[in-house]
Amino acid sequence: MAIPLIIDTDPGVDDAFAIALAARSPEVKLVGLTTVFGNVGLELTTRNALRLLAYLGRAEVPVVEGFEGPAGAADVHGEDGLGGQAHTLPDNEKGVYGDDPVRFFADNLGPRTVVAAIGPLTNIAAVLDAGIEIPRLIVMGGGLGLGNTTERAEFNFWADPEAAQTVIRRGKPLIVPLNLTHRCIADAEFLSRIDPVLSNLTGTYRAYLADRSENQGIYVHDAVAVAEAIVPGTLKTRTHLLDVDDDGALVEGNHQVEVAEDTDWPALRAFMEQRLSG
Repeated sequence: MAIPLIIDTDPGVDDAFAIALAARSPEVKLVGLTTVFGNVGLELTTRNALRLLAYLGRAEVPVVEGFEGPAGAADVHGEDGLGGQAHTLPDNEKGVYGDDPVRFFADNLGPRTVVAAIGPLTNIAAVLDAGIEIPRLIVMGGGLGLGNTTERAEFNFWADPEAAQTVIRRGKPLIVPLNLTHRCIADAEFLSRIDPVLSNLTGTYRAYLADRSENQGIYVHDAVAVAEAIVPGTLKTRTHLLDVDDDGALVEGNHQVEVAEDTDWPALRAFMEQRLSG
């Protein structure tokens, strides 16, 4: 029986790969997408989610617009969030399903539902603040002594530190940190093998990383987290005692948090290539 999955997202190029991975995987039933500010502003992340679903032939999947906040990664993902290529994706005639993510979660969480949170955690914190329990929560975010926005803070946690604190302290998440996702690179060979429409979204991201490192591909941060939702056990985990400071850095603390530390990247890469090729 397919695993019910809700993705909380701020598309974003690696979000696009994660959404496509879920949409093309029969192991999960994609219950809906909830959008949040992040890589770009909320209006654009919501539009991108709608267009991605339309392109993937999944326009029936509801998109719920969540919370706005300060956007901060246009230099990485492009002004439109998809490398300047959002216009290459079709419009979604279904439009937005609603604008109350807390109500959507309350109405759609069942005992087997998995939530993959791959953007800032504002929506997820609001759900927890409403007293709603999430059966399994997988979060792409944070880094153990590692950041990508400041020296120690990863973007999703940095964008809303208070929300990240709520999730770490009360959400019982599985954290998929930069320490792992930085080892999961979709290189030029990978990108040449997948759906060319998806690969075409990556130009700005590839250029950004190439200017700063020898990386000729992209990090597939969010797709790594969603892969664990699709095939539980894809990631090897260990419990840490952690917290989040006021700057969004993952630090030592008193809260037991499951952290993904390793994966069989060649096998996961092959899985992603196969699903993302269409």
